[in-house]
Amino acid sequence: MSYLGEYLNMPPTIDKLHTLKKEIEKEGYSLSDLSLYLEFDFSPYETTLYDVITFASTGVDGIHFGFLTDFGRVSDLENAFVVCISPMDFDTHIKIVARNIREYLSLVCTMKDALSISNFNIFEEEEQYIQYLQEQNQVKPEDKEFEEEAKYVVEKILDAFGSESIEDVYHYVEIKVREQRAQQTIFPTLDGLGIIPVDNVTSSHILYKLEKDMTIDLAEMKAFFYSATTESKLAFIRDVQFTYLITNGIALKELVIQEMIKLGLQDEVDRLYVF
Repeated sequence: MSYLGEYLNMPPTIDKLHTLKKEIEKEGYSLSDLSLYLEFDFSPYETTLYDVITFASTGVDGIHFGFLTDFGRVSDLENAFVVCISPMDFDTHIKIVARNIREYLSLVCTMKDALSISNFNIFEEEEQYIQYLQEQNQVKPEDKEFEEEAKYVVEKILDAFGSESIEDVYHYVEIKVREQRAQQTIFPTLDGLGIIPVDNVTSSHILYKLEKDMTIDLAEMKAFFYSATTESKLAFIRDVQFTYLITNGIALKELVIQEMIKLGLQDEVDRLYVF
């Protein structure tokens, strides 16, 4: 089973980045100089959203980046939001960090380190960003060589894609990205991503409230699935994974899988079965 599912291929920007990777490696450099590792056959973690297609990792603590497909409703991965998933940051392990893959690369170039972006998962305030960026800009003498290598790779990426560094990282991540996502979604989820409209935006959506360590009444859940809108069901699927409840019992997992199949989410089911 291909984790790309119905998308078949990675978007052009990833292909171009892969070509650039080979070119700079001939010169003795690497995307790893920016803690960026392209992943074309990624083994997901239980925190990897079922509707996320991973394209890169940092090589540390399972931190990875992927395209948010909104349960297969994004028509072009080139324009999909990019999420950062940091399995070790419990309860703050998922965050949208870029509006698309091109802006994600600009963010990596701005930080000169993909790993540092994972810290944004636990940031919200401007002061946190300012302090962190100041710390990142303080290069120790022993790190000078690594800094120069990273700077060279950054220049190669910016030149290849005709992009620029992001002037205000806080404003981009916390305002620009959030506002655009908020304009798209009509239903909240515990991971902060929300659900985009699927069938009828005027429908009455019901929120099935989930909390970590709670016990789900399976009969009640069946009744919910029977009457809820598609958007409400998708929110439940997100939340039951975010709270780790999906791993608490075979019966619960099988009922969720059955409902996902009814919704036509075979690609997402295939990814769920990996866990």
